Amino acid sequence: MCKNPSPSSPLSIPSRIRWDEFCSLCKGGQQLMVIHGNVYDVGGWVLLAYVGEDATDPFEAFHRDDDAMKKYLVGLKVSSLVADDQSKEKDGARNKELEEDFRKQGALRSSLKAAGMYKANPWFYLGMLAHILVLELLAWAVLKRFGSGWIAYMAAVVLLTTAQAQAGWLQHDLGHLSVFKSRSLNLLAHRFVILHLKAASSAWWNYRHYLHHAKPNIQDTDPDINMPYVFMLGESMSRRWAKKQREGKVKGFLPYSLQHQYCEKRRTEQERNTGVMGLNGKGGRWIIGPPLLLPIYFHYENLRYVIGNAVWGKSGMWKDSYGTERYLRQHRRFFWEEFLWMASFFIRWHLMYGPLLGGLWGWFGLYMTVRVIESHWFVWVTQMSHIPMSISKFDEAEHHDWPSLQLAATCNVEGGAFNDWFTGHLNYQIEHHLFPTMPRHNYPKVAPLVRDLFAKHGMKHKYESKKLLQAFGDILSSLERYGKAWEHAFYET
Repeated sequence: MCKNPSPSSPLSIPSRIRWDEFCSLCKGGQQLMVIHGNVYDVGGWVLLAYVGEDATDPFEAFHRDDDAMKKYLVGLKVSSLVADDQSKEKDGARNKELEEDFRKQGALRSSLKAAGMYKANPWFYLGMLAHILVLELLAWAVLKRFGSGWIAYMAAVVLLTTAQAQAGWLQHDLGHLSVFKSRSLNLLAHRFVILHLKAASSAWWNYRHYLHHAKPNIQDTDPDINMPYVFMLGESMSRRWAKKQREGKVKGFLPYSLQHQYCEKRRTEQERNTGVMGLNGKGGRWIIGPPLLLPIYFHYENLRYVIGNAVWGKSGMWKDSYGTERYLRQHRRFFWEEFLWMASFFIRWHLMYGPLLGGLWGWFGLYMTVRVIESHWFVWVTQMSHIPMSISKFDEAEHHDWPSLQLAATCNVEGGAFNDWFTGHLNYQIEHHLFPTMPRHNYPKVAPLVRDLFAKHGMKHKYESKKLLQAFGDILSSLERYGKAWEHAFYET
């Protein structure tokens, strides 16, 4: 990868350049990337994580409308790579045979498009939306009919938690442009679901989640694994952070060696030996970590991102993004719209549940109860496929090609009617990361083909598919392993 320091002034670039010349330009500060052999000046684009690299596969993965994107790229093209340039072959971090089998015409990705695997079933998504709305109405009807006694209250909590979790999976599909052919329809529906049905910012989610997908489990770019003041994720990151703490370069106050206990108090000996979590409720597990992510951390990030950009034109979160700059060209109107959309969620809850639960504090208590329980659902499902996998800096990754990078950072959980519904098909995490714009109901059909591709290249053992409870247990054992790595590095003499 070519590092990207502060941008230099634009240079005159020849119409055809070699790979080593491309790398020299990037090291000099030019924000360039390669897509299908052409060199583009990408400025502050969201794929900035791929400056100095061949971004063909992530570009294809994130964009469904090839013709529209090709028109967009015309104005950004500054050069082309010399054909048959041997200097690129020196990059030993790429599995070139696998990359070609995944990318070339007639190979996996193009064959899946030809087979219609990118076509959404409208009845599937209509059913998803309908069952979310029905669950919300049932919750209101239960409280209306039976009052606010604890049985009726808990029944409403279960219904609303299920509706919120499923709305989370639906907005995820819309955010990935997986549902409609039209990009604008996907974005409009996404705003309705995530803002009005869930009270979260669409702009915040898009920027954060696409950074995660660009290079998952890579410490340089993935915001989902960069929470050093809360968790230590990855053995190398844990050791580096411990060293910085010893040298006084960073402050840390959490006992990372006990971080697996943020999520559980203790596990039975059998669970420790097998890695599979039991359902008997023993151990007092899940006491701190998972319940706090949605009610506290995500609320804080959403409000800071939306209000910061609406009022001051910046939020101070992550680095400046192309998306944020584009929204701000509307004179901050976009972020005020986001704020009003989010407010509509709370107005709706106040009108629906306020009269049934004694006013503001009654419905707010219901809301926070739902968020705490939903947070469990969200954390265990979204982290079971990433936290136990390889977490490293980009330069430390074994391979940098798109298929290898996704396989190293993700694993699957066995499919089936319940698992698919419960996880929103995120149990097919490998397929989702390879083809993020593919409608999720097609992942079970695609999974055998993906597994065969990796088997062909001697990587069948790296294609992991676990049982659901085993995947949950692996989160805890991984947190414990990373905590021990931090402890050994911090206290070493």
